Amino acid sequence: MARNKVKKMGDELLMATIEDLQEQIAVQKNLDPTTLDMSEDNVVSGKILRAKYSFLYNEARHRHTRFSGFSNAISE
Repeated sequence: MARNKVKKMGDELLMATIEDLQEQIAVQKNLDPTTLDMSEDNVVSGKILRAKYSFLYNEARHRHTRFSGFSNAISE
């Protein structure tokens, strides 16, 4: 039973992190088209953000984590 509790806590933390990254990606997607001159730092930070999200999303799928409250922010 303790193993299931630890897994559940880890899954909840993973999902909270994924949701946070989704929000950041959504904000960035709204701001990028309005930016006239994107700096290289902004482009790189956007790629890092998407890479983090992709890694954690794949980890959640690998762990068979179930959560109905999110969608794939990258493909939207």
